[in-house]
Amino acid sequence: MIETIRPWSIYEGRLSAGSAGRIPLEMAFAMLVSDRVGVEAYELLDIFSAPSDDGDNDIMRELVRLEAELMSDEILNGNLSTYARPIGGGDIVTLKPGVWEIDEPLDRFAVAALNIEHWMDAQAEPTHRIFVGEEQFKKWAGDLMRPEAFGVEDVDQIFDPLGHDRKLSAENATMYRHGASNPNSNQIISSDPPGVGPKLLKLPAVKNMVSLSRSSIYSKIDQKTFPEQTKIGGGSFWLESEIVQWIEENANKRQA
Repeated sequence: MIETIRPWSIYEGRLSAGSAGRIPLEMAFAMLVSDRVGVEAYELLDIFSAPSDDGDNDIMRELVRLEAELMSDEILNGNLSTYARPIGGGDIVTLKPGVWEIDEPLDRFAVAALNIEHWMDAQAEPTHRIFVGEEQFKKWAGDLMRPEAFGVEDVDQIFDPLGHDRKLSAENATMYRHGASNPNSNQIISSDPPGVGPKLLKLPAVKNMVSLSRSSIYSKIDQKTFPEQTKIGGGSFWLESEIVQWIEENANKRQA
């Protein structure tokens, strides 16, 4: 009997390594949503298990859904090749693009697997894990994602995002104790020219600085106990100075 894969649970821990020339679908999708939406792999389970709130969590779900539709369209059009391997191990087989002719691709991304005989039935017990051609994915995603998302510096974040965030949090805490103020520079938008105007942070950098999850940050914003984000274009950003002040105020409370 094949063990049921709980939707999004496959993203909770360390993501699996791929086979030669291929990467697991969950790893490819985790890279995509992390870079383009600002959601780490281990947060997906919380995002999709939470009740509808007509707020930021619903917006985040819709953004992730759009990324799934974007990627599945590329697969369906033959621009990305996908493969299947029996759960537990076995021979790799190529999936025909038509296998992605489904109403709700997000359900497939949630388990990164399918029942190869009953691929149209989202409720059928998965029999095979799904992989994506590595070079094709990098070529396609290279036009959508930051170049450094494929670099050596991001390997830990791809394979073990939760551990990577914990490591960065510890490093940032050390930096602040020594007076530094530029954690995770990849997530900081500096003004142009340099030195003019406030520094703005994306959500991943804020999470690393304060060691809180996305849901905890937005909950505290709703409670008026955390700096509110600023909307610029289609994204949300935080003033670095306000985050630093929040950290200092909370540190002073612990010392009092």
